[in-house]
Amino acid sequence: MTLSGPLPSITPGPAPPLVPGRECGDCNVCCIALTIDDPALRKVQGVRCANARPDNRCAIYAARPGTCRTFHCGWRQLKWVRGSLRPDLSGVLVRLGRMVVAGAPVLSVIFTLLHEAALQADGLAEALATAVTTGRPVFLEVAGKPGHTYGAARIDEVLALPVQLRDKAAVLDLLRQAWAEGRAGRARPVVINQGTGRPTMG
Repeated sequence: MTLSGPLPSITPGPAPPLVPGRECGDCNVCCIALTIDDPALRKVQGVRCANARPDNRCAIYAARPGTCRTFHCGWRQLKWVRGSLRPDLSGVLVRLGRMVVAGAPVLSVIFTLLHEAALQADGLAEALATAVTTGRPVFLEVAGKPGHTYGAARIDEVLALPVQLRDKAAVLDLLRQAWAEGRAGRARPVVINQGTGRPTMG
């Protein structure tokens, strides 16, 4: 698989209710790992938000931008994502995106691996398998150094057979291959186009 395609957009819309008992706590991975293109706050992925305090709390929480106010990661939204996959503990950031298929918006699932140790995260293979069985498009993103990405690829079709066979080892092997392929490529800078507010890869 080639990690060069764009990710689905993260846009407002109906979302699953939050999983009871799961709170962000000290986790502020979304304040670092994501590109934020809200008119009130623009930053590229991998760069810590200027409003993030040393204790990981938000200095402008009560007046934070709408993008930050409405965003919840997949760990908080999807009950089939194990508790062990909390982003700051696992290095895996799961989130929902939207893409247009046959003219209609479709929810997709995005798995971002923040570092190599994320490949060993407890519950990663199971979460990927469940995502594939939902029939939604599933994407893998390999994060780069601050402000950069190694790209993304749709992986649900590649994983379909090993998931059907319940072959966890094969799922993880394909994931390791994708990680290695991505890291062997060129990390591209993420640039927010001020005219559109949409991030692109340089």
